[in-house]
Amino acid sequence: MFTALGDGARTREGVAELLECDRRAAGILLAALEDMGLVTRDGDRYALTADTRRQLADPEGPEYVGGGLPFWLENLRAWTELPRVVRTGEPVRTEARERTRDEMDRYMAAMGSGPPERTQRVVAACLARLPDARTMLDLGGGPGHVARAFSKAGLAATLFDKREVVGFVTDAYRLADTGIATVAGDFQHDPLPGPFDIVLASNITHIYPPEANRALLQKIAGSVRPGGVVAVADFVRGRSPRAARFALVMLLRTEGGNTYTEAEYGRWLSDAGFHSMVVEDVDVDRQIITAVRSEE
Repeated sequence: MFTALGDGARTREGVAELLECDRRAAGILLAALEDMGLVTRDGDRYALTADTRRQLADPEGPEYVGGGLPFWLENLRAWTELPRVVRTGEPVRTEARERTRDEMDRYMAAMGSGPPERTQRVVAACLARLPDARTMLDLGGGPGHVARAFSKAGLAATLFDKREVVGFVTDAYRLADTGIATVAGDFQHDPLPGPFDIVLASNITHIYPPEANRALLQKIAGSVRPGGVVAVADFVRGRSPRAARFALVMLLRTEGGNTYTEAEYGRWLSDAGFHSMVVEDVDVDRQIITAVRSEE
């Protein structure tokens, strides 16, 4: 709907024709979007507000967040099972199968849907800890938007993700044209490449229980050169106003995921051989934790 109005104002009939959808349904949805302040109406023609255009209809713009909407709507279905999940502690069960191309497209779009400024702050925080860094590993990097930002900053970037993800994003996001190297594997079970100057684990730790995160950071230590930097980007409990609520999503979607405090990250990093931990905000909700690997 937002895309349909991206080129200018349209009537409900025009929107229905363009989207090949029911005219009555288009009219009801447009009226609701108007009521929510997302579109305006002049006579029988609907148009996007300036904010809606920037955030939901301009994929190339710096404020665009629309890529995550389909995935967010899928998560809404999971909330209907919250009473059962709270009783049993067991997450929402999904069919064990490989994602279809459409499902992969929605998931990758959600992973890369944040404002570019957030990604730039992640890059800046890492380079502030290690200005002479030349190589980096983006662990579980999905669509490669963060690896791409590091590459533009002059680093040799490598993206590590599952085989199905690497196969999809290499083509769909044209990673072969960027010079970004890709390695397929499961970071929980397969060896990690390296060593690198910087290893980034973004939006990973909230998926796993504490013992798995402790083991993962110890494994990452083997991929960071002595004096290099590990960076963990996530919602930090006690600092992010969204962390406690996001933990509910992990309750619904994972076996043991949660959000964690600075103290917990500090213990895991120290046990893995890192020191000088720094926590910074990359936006109002998210933080980046950096630490230096001890010299051997």
